[in-house]
Amino acid sequence: MAAALSAESDRQIPFMRLPSRLLPKLVLALLAAAVAVWPQVASAAPAPPMVVSVHRASGAISSYFDFAARPGRAATAGTLELRNQTARRVTVLLDPVDAVTATTLGSAYQVRGTPIHGPTRWTSLPRRTVVLAPRASTTIRIVVRLPRGVAPGDYLSGIGVQALGGANQAKLRGNVAISSVERYAVGVVVRVPGPRHPLIRLTSAAVERNPAGVTFLVRGRNPGNAILQNIQGWILVTQGKRTVARIPVGPGTFVTGTSIAYPVPTLREQPKEGTVYRVRALFRYSGGRAYLDTLVRFGHGAAVRQETYGGPKAPRSGGSALLFILIAVALLALLGSAGVLWHRRRPVSVQSAIRSLDRALADARDRSEPLSIIRISSTNGEPRDRSLPALVRERLRRSDRLHHVNGHELLVVAPDTSAEAAGVLAAELRRRIDREDVSPPVSIDVITPNGEGTAADLLNGATKANGASAAPHPDA
Repeated sequence: MAAALSAESDRQIPFMRLPSRLLPKLVLALLAAAVAVWPQVASAAPAPPMVVSVHRASGAISSYFDFAARPGRAATAGTLELRNQTARRVTVLLDPVDAVTATTLGSAYQVRGTPIHGPTRWTSLPRRTVVLAPRASTTIRIVVRLPRGVAPGDYLSGIGVQALGGANQAKLRGNVAISSVERYAVGVVVRVPGPRHPLIRLTSAAVERNPAGVTFLVRGRNPGNAILQNIQGWILVTQGKRTVARIPVGPGTFVTGTSIAYPVPTLREQPKEGTVYRVRALFRYSGGRAYLDTLVRFGHGAAVRQETYGGPKAPRSGGSALLFILIAVALLALLGSAGVLWHRRRPVSVQSAIRSLDRALADARDRSEPLSIIRISSTNGEPRDRSLPALVRERLRRSDRLHHVNGHELLVVAPDTSAEAAGVLAAELRRRIDREDVSPPVSIDVITPNGEGTAADLLNGATKANGASAAPHPDA
């Protein structure tokens, strides 16, 4: 694990305010001074106040602890050796810290003082504060106590190590100085025996404006029970036919039970409020792949921040939500390679709809792709208008499937479609149906399965009990 043992360095460089006409000369002078004094600073830099060494209870030599343990038992991970390399006393602080996944993939750790959760609470330290005499050393035994009922899987946490008063300061010339504090985090990987289920879900995307520019975010999580390594892939952002950004992903690590918001910076992008982008992403990992294809909108708040940072003026109001929906639906129509397809199939039976939906649910789970279902049914139980299926087909994509469940209900199965994208499609269906004054009135629900429920469960209305979320889509 590449980042199981990490060190942080905090640097502060004071500066003085000078007239702008002197800045070019000052830059040249600082560059010359840096070249002249850097070898002296490097050679005179003091050694770290302490050295941290990991001694595992078993297995190969490593910079982090990695061992198997069983629920309800205590296991010795090994020992930490702390060595004071200075001629003065050093106080060392030790704390269990949560493991996280870095935004661009990689194992990382929280700083001391932040709340701890889950497997971090299993680590037992005999002492949290250690005082080392000059040139002295000591060892700290690391024990992990697993509660009963812990499920099989890989669990990562960390041990933070920091020396108080261990700040190093290197002074250059005048009033310019560089100070640094060394902090270490030692990884603790606990492997509970049992089957592994590697899984990544890319859940959504967003766009925001910060001082550096417009940044797109691809959100994902690792809900499986394995620490995934060597993840690779790509992220593509487009606006119409224009490619806004395309970046490679990985190779990287995704820690079990953590989430990320992978950033895609676009420093020159200055969109108008309401601009809609299409965000696609693919993450490949050992055991599967995760795919995302969704739309994001540059909203009013982001436009106001952009104006604050010197960008175009933002409109006075928040913009037209109807305009956004129309643009989003137009872009959704492009997701199919052949555009809108008229389905000229005969109505299928309830059994056929259940079989088709079960296949779609299984495919979505196997491919770690989103799946959405749009249920259209008459509100009073009367038979649906005969023109309703044709109205619905007009707005479907090639990948969508329309099922006639019974005489008063239609079901649209939309594979590889997030809840947000399905909501946009449902709003367009609502407007199309309302324009034709269909009778009897119909309700439109968006269902997003997120568990192990079957098609029969969904069609019987047992969505909440079987891991799906359903909500009537508001009239738009």
